[in-house]
Amino acid sequence: MSKSSNSSKKTVYLVIIFLLLLINLVGAYYLFKGQQDLEATQTEVVGLKDDLSALQADFNAQLAQLNEMKGLNEELDAIIAQREAEIAAHLEEIQKWKNQSSYNKNELNKLKGKIVEFEAERAAFIAQIDELSKENAELTELKTQLEEDLSAEKEVTANLTEEKEYLSEKFELGSLLQADELSAVGIKIKDSGVEKEVSKLKNVDKVMVCYQTGENKVREEGSVMMQLRLINPRGETLTLGAEGSGSFTSKENGKEVPYSKEAAFNFDGSNKKICIYWGHQIDVEGTYTAEIYQEGYLLGVSTFELN
Repeated sequence: MSKSSNSSKKTVYLVIIFLLLLINLVGAYYLFKGQQDLEATQTEVVGLKDDLSALQADFNAQLAQLNEMKGLNEELDAIIAQREAEIAAHLEEIQKWKNQSSYNKNELNKLKGKIVEFEAERAAFIAQIDELSKENAELTELKTQLEEDLSAEKEVTANLTEEKEYLSEKFELGSLLQADELSAVGIKIKDSGVEKEVSKLKNVDKVMVCYQTGENKVREEGSVMMQLRLINPRGETLTLGAEGSGSFTSKENGKEVPYSKEAAFNFDGSNKKICIYWGHQIDVEGTYTAEIYQEGYLLGVSTFELN
């Protein structure tokens, strides 16, 4: 074999060896580069899963926070219900991503975008809740203030009503007449018409009850009605429809009080002597009682004996 032929073969072998070395070097580079990319991807996946776990924890904490806010007002409850449904869907989606064993680059980028989106969404919602909570606190404060004002107004009204009732009662009491010098006796009427005081039951034709009204500058002038209640020794009130007997409500205890007869007269502010006569059912020996009333108030009491 000639020298030129050997030289050509040697050259070919060298080229082949160089090419093999070059292929091995390129393969080793790409193998190393792929291993680096894989490790970087795995590190990125671990970081993303940590971020997903943190976001998952934030969503669960947000659910607990939302549950505490329920019942403040209807508007807030409606927003909370909507947000709870959204969080439940997000948590389900996050759990699916966490359960995946591998990701490609596009999925990793998508997850990064979702995490940013969720964080922005969470921040916006918390700001909305804070605003609503602030408004609710202001409304609660306003409601409390209104309730306090209403309570104070009711107290003032109650005090005014009580004072008005007190003054009204004072005026009513001040407008009452008197039953001064109240006396009650049995009388016999002679043929001449002269009245004679008697104490024997058999001689009594009528009972005469007299008293002085006294002066009163408070009461308006006009008609006045006063009632006589005549009680026999058995404790019975003497009544007769023909004499105008009736009953009234006592201002002192609210009970119904029967009366024997009314005395109606015109009052002009000056003292008047009033006499009332009763000539029925005087048939029991013992102590009789005469009571004078005006507008439900007892003005005076007198007793007398018939034997």
